[in-house]
Amino acid sequence: MIAFICGGARSGKSQFAENMALKLTKQKNGSLYYLATARKSDEEMVERILIHQKDRGDTWSTLEEPYDLEKVLMSCSTNDVILIDCLTIWLSNVMFDRDYGIEKVEDEVSSWIHLARKNQFSLVIVSNEVNEGTPFADEFVLMYIYSIQKLHQLLVTQADTAVEVQAGIPTYWKGEAE
Repeated sequence: MIAFICGGARSGKSQFAENMALKLTKQKNGSLYYLATARKSDEEMVERILIHQKDRGDTWSTLEEPYDLEKVLMSCSTNDVILIDCLTIWLSNVMFDRDYGIEKVEDEVSSWIHLARKNQFSLVIVSNEVNEGTPFADEFVLMYIYSIQKLHQLLVTQADTAVEVQAGIPTYWKGEAE
């Protein structure tokens, strides 16, 4: 099962994705992983990470990897459920720290999907919707927005379920509510 969950900042998308992952874990009787892509870049980020870990409790095994998600996913087993939070932070990490272009990024995400299907584990991928509002004139911001939208299109095409969350309310683009 591949699920793609997106929404704006503070829309409720992560909570929705966490609930979906918990339900999948109960159905599959596998292990539950939270694959966090944020880097501990400053004191505020360290504090936010600690709050999120405390909120999730002992139910989750947290894996922190800002760049090489494929390496982590290669060790996942049948019936595991992996929540990736979030695609937008991962994209900024690899675009700006590692200079990945759109082709490399699309190849990476396609590889995650291939691994999940091949090894029969579930992926729940969370992303931010960043393409609303006034267009930006900055070349790097535009490149980032273009890249995240390309990834969203790829994921919606490949996902079994695609959901947008606004104000805590899910709208299913693909798949059905359970």
